[in-house]
Amino acid sequence: MNHIIVGTAGHVDHGKTQLTMSLTGINTDSLPEEKKRGMTIELGFVPFTLPSGLKLGLIDVPGHERFVKTMLAGVAGIDMALLVVAADEGVMPQTREHLNILHLLGIDKGVVVISKKDLADEEWLTLISEQVNELVSATTLADAPLVTVSAHTGEGLDELRQILDKVAATVPQKPDSGHPRLPIDRVFSKVGFGTVVTGTLWQGTLSVGQTIEIWPGGHRVRLRGLQVHGRQVEQALAGQRTAVNVSGLPVGALPKGGWLALPKLLRESWRLDVELRLLNETKPLQQRCRLHLHHGTAEVLCRLNLLDREELLPGESCFCQLLLEKPLPPLRKDKLILRSYSPMLVIAGATVLDANPLRHKRYRAEVIAEIRQHAVTDTSSILKIILERQCAFFNISELAKESQLPHTQINPLLKDLISQGKLTSIFIDDEEFYASLTQLNLGYEKVKQALFHYHQDFPLRYGLSVATARTKYFPRLNQKQFMALIQKWRKEEMLSQEKGCLSLKGFTPQPSGEQQKWLQQLEMAYANNLFDPPYLVDEMEALKIPQTDHIELVAWLCVQGILTKLAEGLYIHTKAITVAQNKLKRFKDNGFTLAQARDTLATTRKYTLPILEYLDREKITKRVEDKRILL
Repeated sequence: MNHIIVGTAGHVDHGKTQLTMSLTGINTDSLPEEKKRGMTIELGFVPFTLPSGLKLGLIDVPGHERFVKTMLAGVAGIDMALLVVAADEGVMPQTREHLNILHLLGIDKGVVVISKKDLADEEWLTLISEQVNELVSATTLADAPLVTVSAHTGEGLDELRQILDKVAATVPQKPDSGHPRLPIDRVFSKVGFGTVVTGTLWQGTLSVGQTIEIWPGGHRVRLRGLQVHGRQVEQALAGQRTAVNVSGLPVGALPKGGWLALPKLLRESWRLDVELRLLNETKPLQQRCRLHLHHGTAEVLCRLNLLDREELLPGESCFCQLLLEKPLPPLRKDKLILRSYSPMLVIAGATVLDANPLRHKRYRAEVIAEIRQHAVTDTSSILKIILERQCAFFNISELAKESQLPHTQINPLLKDLISQGKLTSIFIDDEEFYASLTQLNLGYEKVKQALFHYHQDFPLRYGLSVATARTKYFPRLNQKQFMALIQKWRKEEMLSQEKGCLSLKGFTPQPSGEQQKWLQQLEMAYANNLFDPPYLVDEMEALKIPQTDHIELVAWLCVQGILTKLAEGLYIHTKAITVAQNKLKRFKDNGFTLAQARDTLATTRKYTLPILEYLDREKITKRVEDKRILL
């Protein structure tokens, strides 16, 4: 069943509230101040049953220019409009402003009502009808039927009900997004219930007992109860006016302008990529101008960042970025209304294309092209755009948060993208992660090129260290993800891994004939002096080894496990470590001092101390006061 919300619109004192009362029998002006002044100040909500039995939710909005912000909060989630123009006054400033708001929000279902028919003659009514038809002709309500009524006498009300029934039947069914989202327009405390919030459920379903999240603040709360137009329900559906009884939070923790939503769905955005459309009858917008931005029931200030021009002319549209002074949580395709900073007049509308963009540089063709892609892309391409934006792996939960799509919708999209050869996946701890093949291949080509040059520059090394490769070429992958990727590449024989290093497939470090001779001489020098090793630089100079080969020869001897580094410039034959352990076993029960180790190894304190410190670091020995114990 389709649940439809109808919102009134029109100038102050044009009979919106009286018309609402005539249709429903309920006066939505309930505040003492409203009754005293005879003017709507706050939003009014009332159920309305059409002749066919279809139930509508009717929102009566204030028409005074001082309450445009309240009006915007009321119409943010409507499906149909009831544009009211008084027969005795005709089109007035807020008639135009409210119509502009409906037009910018894309509300294309509605009825135009000329009210107070009893206050005008036929000739005047004809003139007003022509004026109104001309006014709506260039808007989304151009095809809306027009009906003339009198709430005072009741004339035309039956016809209005029939017309509303026909138009309501054409409102498309709301898709099941799977993501409940409700903008908060009222917060109050009720005796016996606690904190209650109200709003129009934009999408998804809310159920009693469900856990939802409050934005801003991130508080998780349980829904204690739900009402739809004063009736207790177990479930509220998209399009219904809903009162939500939440547990565990005071009124002050749920601000008007906030949201109730599925946990982890909403996140704060300080920048928005949008397609912005400026009204015809306004002034040009300058770069960096300050604007009032309305989203749902919230209002924040923002600055306009025009990406391809210095000003936006009346009637023009462009892709641009809005820089917010306070964060908002919009989703892709949400509609925004913009008002000038001063005076506060409705001047433009915008559609959110990316709620989490990078800060853009101006006059970059590639930036405009990327934003344009967001504008024309369909739901199935959202994941591809997210994945191809960076070289990273995402699990289902992360993709749901990034794309703001339900899990049930993501799974088939991922399968399609994998079958098309655009994605790949890996398993880490039994959880599947997805990444763009394009991004991974770009990263692989960078690594491959780096390894080619690395092997030329350092032929004795096994390759680039895994840690360096991850930090330099795959900074968004954690250790587990990168190791899983390497394993995948090894299976596909794209590269090799040995001794903590990456290398090109088929590469084997191989010393030259002269280098082989030097290596044998160095190994012999250390093997013959296990506990009285030479200092490396001195030994290399003694063997007349060129300085350009020093680092490579040492690295080779260490990687091969022939030498072990004790301290800067001081190395020892690895065999000496095993020999030292065996010699020191005689002290296993009582431990040994530095002097005892020195005498046992028949060396000097100069070498004994670095050897013992190495054994400590490797957890072979443990120092206790002035002794060491073999572990």
